[in-house]
Amino acid sequence: LVRSRGLGDVYKRQVPGHWDVVRVRWLCEIKKRIVGELGFDVLSITQKGIRIKDTESNDGQLSMDYSKYQLVDVGDFAMNHMDLLTGYVDLSPVVGVTSPDYRVFSIRDPNVCYDKFLLYLFQNGYINKVFFPFGQGSSQLGRWRLPTEQFKDFLFPVPNIEEQTQIAAFLDHEIAKIDALVIEQRRLMDLLKEKRQAVISHAVTQGLNPDAPLRASGVEWLGDVPEHWTVKAIKWLSPVLRGASPRPIDDPKYFDDDGEYAWVRIADASASDGVLKETTQRLSALGSSLSVKLQPGTLFVSIAGTVGKPCITGMKACIHDGFVFFPRLKIDQRLLYRVFEAGICYGGLGKMGTQLNLNTDTIGSIRIAVPPAKELREMLDFLDGETARFNELTQEAQLTIDLLQERRTALISAAVTGQIDVRKLAVESTSSADVS
Repeated sequence: LVRSRGLGDVYKRQVPGHWDVVRVRWLCEIKKRIVGELGFDVLSITQKGIRIKDTESNDGQLSMDYSKYQLVDVGDFAMNHMDLLTGYVDLSPVVGVTSPDYRVFSIRDPNVCYDKFLLYLFQNGYINKVFFPFGQGSSQLGRWRLPTEQFKDFLFPVPNIEEQTQIAAFLDHEIAKIDALVIEQRRLMDLLKEKRQAVISHAVTQGLNPDAPLRASGVEWLGDVPEHWTVKAIKWLSPVLRGASPRPIDDPKYFDDDGEYAWVRIADASASDGVLKETTQRLSALGSSLSVKLQPGTLFVSIAGTVGKPCITGMKACIHDGFVFFPRLKIDQRLLYRVFEAGICYGGLGKMGTQLNLNTDTIGSIRIAVPPAKELREMLDFLDGETARFNELTQEAQLTIDLLQERRTALISAAVTGQIDVRKLAVESTSSADVS
């Protein structure tokens, strides 16, 4: 084993003695070819790989002159080196153009370096933040970049071309298996979400008794409801009021890290699991006096940003006018929460998310079916239990995904730095694939 300088600083590891340690400048050649004309696909470098932008929608920037972009050939590396926190690098599967601020490069000698092996090395540099200590700029502003000279001088561990090919083949095979398992778990999470929504929707429209006689509700989203239930507009059950904001909202005098009331932004509600447990800011006494104060356990709903999402405060909190609340609700608020959570009550108002057009009038005019008190409690307790079970299964699936992703990252890192000898494993993986 031999200690390499670059790897020693970053990985605190050794590499196999028969491997070389080579600067990127000797492996790669930076290209800078401004196309000077339109008509090319515009490429976006994402953490899921290179994507072709839809320049006819909001995904593109129609005012941009793409003739000033740089050319990317099939097999070129395209790298967002301007942001080592959220950027990425990939081999381009198509001809296109990308931002002149990005880095496009190719392998100097394919007999010395295999592009897919080098890609795993570069992607590992992003995933494990190997490049980060060599960056410059402002990480707080999301502009932590890898300058050209640091890029060129970066040291990579490089075995011979045959072993590079074997490592890449091994990783392709193993990563494909891991990714397939991740897809299965995500599909399971989608099915659990659909089933969860179906259980809630059925309960809030038809109850728990399958033998209960039904009648037409006269409301499209409700359909037929148990004939002994009542149908009421939300505004008949409580006033629907909006939050309020101190102005200007960015004035520091309205905020205090030790303030009594949390300040709820749309992002805070969106990130919650339905119970607001934390926010990024708290209001000063002055700020909270100019907003709407909610006590713990209060239901509110977003009408901006992630539109239509219900949330219950887990602390003293203040909401702005992107939310509405129900100050004198005559029924258990869990019923409203479940109705909003199911989302079917928004039928005809747009799609859940950012396309809904909600305000106090539209929320107040939504009609819901209300069971008798005893039946309501039984239904809500049932839903609490069922959703807890779905949540547990979803968390288990997410934990499995997290473990698989950790395994994926560790496997790539170990293989491209020689911590595991994959030469025999690569042959076995290829052989098993041929047999299957």
